[in-house]
Amino acid sequence: MGEEAKKEATEFPYRVASPEFFFLLQRIDRLDEKLSARIDQVEGKLSARIDQVEGKLKPLIWATLGIVLASLALTVSVVIKVW
Repeated sequence: MGEEAKKEATEFPYRVASPEFFFLLQRIDRLDEKLSARIDQVEGKLSARIDQVEGKLKPLIWATLGIVLASLALTVSVVIKVW
């Protein structure tokens, strides 16, 4: 055990981590930046698409509501005439 500890102590005497570790850490950081940028881009596209769909649905909702209210008014007028 003493030899192994001595070997580890001489390999990286003043460093907490190896240069390979820092290289991998920088690589992970760059990949994280790229992935975050891509996620933001996709989020923007999805938001735009959702806005388009909502814009198309609003007139359909109002038209449907108008038809329902007109049907209700017609039903009420028929009930009043029959009653």
